[in-house]
Amino acid sequence: MLKTVSKGIFKPNSKEAINFTEKIIRAYYNGQNIEDRDDPSNNLTEQNISIIEQNFSPKEEKKHNNHTTESQEKQYPSQNNNGPQIISIGGGKGGIGKSFLSANICVRLASLGYKVSVVDLDLGAANLHTCLGVPTPRSGIADFIHGNVSTLEETGISCCFPNLILYGGGQEFWQQIKPQSAQKIKLISKLQELDADFVFLDLGAGTHVHTLDFFIFSHGGILVVAPEPTSIENAYVFMKSILYRKIQSICKAFDIDANTEKELLTKISNPRSSETPFSQLITFSQKNTDIGRQIKEMIQETNIGIIMNQVRTKEDRDLGESMALICNRYFGFSAQYLGSTRYDDAVWKSVRIRRPLILDYPLSAIASNINQITDKIIKKFIQNDEKESINRAG
Repeated sequence: MLKTVSKGIFKPNSKEAINFTEKIIRAYYNGQNIEDRDDPSNNLTEQNISIIEQNFSPKEEKKHNNHTTESQEKQYPSQNNNGPQIISIGGGKGGIGKSFLSANICVRLASLGYKVSVVDLDLGAANLHTCLGVPTPRSGIADFIHGNVSTLEETGISCCFPNLILYGGGQEFWQQIKPQSAQKIKLISKLQELDADFVFLDLGAGTHVHTLDFFIFSHGGILVVAPEPTSIENAYVFMKSILYRKIQSICKAFDIDANTEKELLTKISNPRSSETPFSQLITFSQKNTDIGRQIKEMIQETNIGIIMNQVRTKEDRDLGESMALICNRYFGFSAQYLGSTRYDDAVWKSVRIRRPLILDYPLSAIASNINQITDKIIKKFIQNDEKESINRAG
């Protein structure tokens, strides 16, 4: 659909990546017969496609600054002209700490000197501003989607640090702000133009098609899981939905025969099958060599990080490794366990006073967990040896 799709499944700036970007744009939004199409009249123009493709290129080097004290002038890494790294944070269940982690990871990145934008895409139930300690935004993503503001930047507000910008989601009902296809692609393309090193998307709970699309069409996705049976079950459903939706996207992009697509999707979605979804994909690729190989390789390049939140025991922490293994073996994704955060009363205290925990409780165990997770995110999403050594703040 966009350059972010390509970066998730091809080498950056490759010919295949650019071709895939154009194909998937046309397949989704220029006259193809697809189930989730909202308005057939909302087509992308050649100019839209050209603008999106111009931004597709690998990330340039940026110099990371040494940590400075609050009394010193803050020096930020140089802005990458090729656009920010877009990272989605999602999960199958509500109330597992996605917004809390989004807020505190972004605060940590900002404290290290990165330019960070965080977008509340829990449309209809936006509360990321509370975790960041700012009032309810007067305008947000919904206003941009409906054209009430001319630019996305108009909805941004600075919080905690001058280099941390929040784009609120709005408080309207979901039905009032449900983005149509053209509006959704407009939003994603504008996110790629933000003046930032990182753009984090705080997604809503569940497996709505818009939630899945934002997760899939980011450079990478982070799955938040709590060590509870309900959260683990929902995380499994979320990952299976991601697999299903991504296969749909690939099939549309390459004009794969509808019957062939239906055969594959029926197999991987069959709850009675004794085979894992990825095993079924391998079996399919053996029968349909060229098409199957393409789909399998793209699925294997899906970039996912996993965070276990609110852990109390070693067994809880070890669940994260198991979840990464499930991602790899059951779904074929390229998954990495980013770490865990301890259950800590400081969490509800920070939420109650509407302040980021990492600022008010910097010496707490969970603040240390968040710092370590953030450092792994930097290493995972910035392909630069100079970023391997990170000066830790605090």
